Amino acid sequence: MSKLISYAQNFEDVILWRVLGHVEGGRYVDVGAQSPDIDSVSRVFHERGWRGIHVEPTQHYSDLLRARRPDEQVLQVAVSDVPGELRFFDVADTGLSTLDEQIAQEHRDAGFQVSEVRVPAVTLDDVLELAGPGEIHWLKIDVEGAEREVVQGWKGPHRPWVLVIEATRPQSPELSHHEWDPLVLGKGYTFAYFDGLNRFYVSDAHAELAASLTCGPNVFDDFVLAPQSSFCAAANALAAEAEARQHVQLMAAVQNSEALEAQLAAAVQKSEAQDAQLDALKRAESVLQQERDMLLDATRRFREDYQRALELSHGSATEIAQRDTDLARRDAEIARQNAVLHAVLNSRSWRFTRPLRAVRYLLTQPTMFLRRVVLAAMRRVVQRPALARPLNSLLKRVPALHGKLVTVAVNNQIIAQVPVSLQEGVIGGVGSFAGLSEAEGMESLTLRGRAFYMDMTGGHRKESR
Repeated sequence: MSKLISYAQNFEDVILWRVLGHVEGGRYVDVGAQSPDIDSVSRVFHERGWRGIHVEPTQHYSDLLRARRPDEQVLQVAVSDVPGELRFFDVADTGLSTLDEQIAQEHRDAGFQVSEVRVPAVTLDDVLELAGPGEIHWLKIDVEGAEREVVQGWKGPHRPWVLVIEATRPQSPELSHHEWDPLVLGKGYTFAYFDGLNRFYVSDAHAELAASLTCGPNVFDDFVLAPQSSFCAAANALAAEAEARQHVQLMAAVQNSEALEAQLAAAVQKSEAQDAQLDALKRAESVLQQERDMLLDATRRFREDYQRALELSHGSATEIAQRDTDLARRDAEIARQNAVLHAVLNSRSWRFTRPLRAVRYLLTQPTMFLRRVVLAAMRRVVQRPALARPLNSLLKRVPALHGKLVTVAVNNQIIAQVPVSLQEGVIGGVGSFAGLSEAEGMESLTLRGRAFYMDMTGGHRKESR
């Protein structure tokens, strides 16, 4: 069995359980039951298998009782000395509702909301008859000043073992039991205990129960308070305050989390923007490098052609000056491109992307290494005719591979030019243009070759004009 929890207003359930807890499946009648949970005397008994009758004239609490106790009888009536219909003063959201008009006015004066309704009335005998045959182990009467009328309506033979009757005026320690105490004693009961609010009586037929009513609730009753008990108000207030603080802290944490998420999103956007800038810089770097390589290559060829022209023709001073001017222009362009490249290489973005270039270098290293190995092998073969001739015969059996290797050898100046037998169909080779017109030769060149040819021959055409 779980630990006893006291739900009652003044520990009435603890006292009754001490007296009657030995009874299995007992029965009770609660006149003025009010809530099925808050300040309930019957709840602890119901949780341990007892069942009974609840009398509650207010609509709100009777509905709650029916919902929470569907296995018990709920009578939405008032109990008085005669049956009929009575004026009932409902004090909203409290257990102070009463049949006494004077008490109702006192509640109005104290600021309570009081409304008057008409309710059916029955006697206590009528209620006890509904319980049917068998023992009733306790009867509680709490009717806010109408206890005398309830007792006067009790004339039948039913005698509950223990009575609990509210014995003070509502909201006051002023005793009021003298109005009905003689009537109770006259029905075969003995007063046994007063808890400051209620008087406990024991039936003379069960006088042995009085031995358990000699003291108030104590540590030996082994009980705990229900959280909603008024005795827990201070603790509940502290708990509510702590819960409020936790809620504030939680909301602050949520706001901080949202702020962090916003910062993270901004950081992600910034990172994406930096990635885009990095890609753009990489593309710009590649373009600049290509342009620089092309410019250096064109300048080298121009210097070679210029030197050959000087050696062959010892050209005129005008031609030499013109070529010097062109050379100076190209040198200036090279200097400009070098300055641009220098700015890129010394920029913050170039330094930040150094790890990415290192990764790319590592990824391309195997291909470059293989190319160097192939070119070194071709140079060694060319220097050894005894080895070159049989290997050349063998490679001719695969014309496409043979032609590609010859083209690579020519482009890398390993051999002087493509052999006449291979000139036709060699892609990218140097080849011979003997016997071709300029237009026919241009058709045989690539787009880059045509542009370079036009650039190299432009000076000669100007001079001829």
